[in-house]
Amino acid sequence: MKIKILLSSLIAVTIFFGCSNSKNNAVTGVVDSFYKHYSGKYVSADKGLLSDSLSALIDKALAKEAESAEKIRNSRSTEKPAVIEGDIFTSLSQGYTGFKIGDIRIEGDKAIASVEFKNKDQNNITWKDDVVLLKNGKKWKIDNVNYKGETGAGKNTKDVLAQFSSSAAAPVAMVGGDADAHGCKASAGYTWSTIKKACIRVFELPLKLSDPKGSMIAGVVIADDKKQAEVFAKEGNFILTRKSETSYASTTPGSTSFLEKKNGLWEFGISKDGKALYTESKK
Repeated sequence: MKIKILLSSLIAVTIFFGCSNSKNNAVTGVVDSFYKHYSGKYVSADKGLLSDSLSALIDKALAKEAESAEKIRNSRSTEKPAVIEGDIFTSLSQGYTGFKIGDIRIEGDKAIASVEFKNKDQNNITWKDDVVLLKNGKKWKIDNVNYKGETGAGKNTKDVLAQFSSSAAAPVAMVGGDADAHGCKASAGYTWSTIKKACIRVFELPLKLSDPKGSMIAGVVIADDKKQAEVFAKEGNFILTRKSETSYASTTPGSTSFLEKKNGLWEFGISKDGKALYTESKK
């Protein structure tokens, strides 16, 4: 009797691990195929390996780029149209030259594959991102890439696409340009950063906060020496000075703007009561 029970248990365990390996192999196959053939430009992504929602966001972003290019042409402007530049399927905008698939976690119809990337052209930098897949029928599809590297332009691929597509259309300048005093072109979504001493695009910043409805964003730049922070929001641009490791505040008389890290998340506000207007999303 004991032998039969042990034999049944052994068969059950064998079947279980056999099914798990099969699922892991299927997920690995999709991720491997995508990154082997992906050129680094999101327009070239194989939609046959992507979820419907991710494919829809790509189409929306491409439509936004086409609309911006059309406005530039119609205005006879020589400015650059709004585009998503760089790789958005990894957290390094310069992309990767190699990759290795690591641990895979599967829960029902959702899988997360940890992928280690390498770019030999960027001082052999290595980093890891999480590729999220959803099961559509019998096939696994890539639904998102959660950025783990510190160089990410957003928190994930869908975030970058959504922010780009939903951002207010930049005004298109006539011939003569819309560049400001620093040479930043608003028609391409650029604005000047006092801290970085360069033109930046808010939706590409690694640290972004959102309002309670998720309809507006505020971008944050923190100086390399951590002494100052710069916030770009609908309410304006703010330069804040460090008070502590997790707190920045304005030194301008009468200003109550602040940037604070609470419970591991950054918050920005401008009122005396300390109420946050924008909060960092949980990762």
